[in-house]
Amino acid sequence: MRLTDRRKIDQNREKACPSSLVRPPGKSCDEYPFASTWQGAKHSGGEYSRRMINARQNTDAGKALKGFYTYSRVLEGDRFLVWIR
Repeated sequence: MRLTDRRKIDQNREKACPSSLVRPPGKSCDEYPFASTWQGAKHSGGEYSRRMINARQNTDAGKALKGFYTYSRVLEGDRFLVWIR
């Protein structure tokens, strides 16, 4: 479910990818489920994963997710599916 509260999104991100976590050059921490969902690391109480990935690709994926939310008009609390191919 979509989460739009910036403070809660930041809390999800900080739990999954704390600022104290070392990021190798050119890498950034990617979390799943997305920080911008109620299933994120902090607010779901469930399991999550993180991995260091190419920083540019991570930024591009974040932009694509934001575009999906906008284009599909996914609002606070709306459910959506993630298909991985």
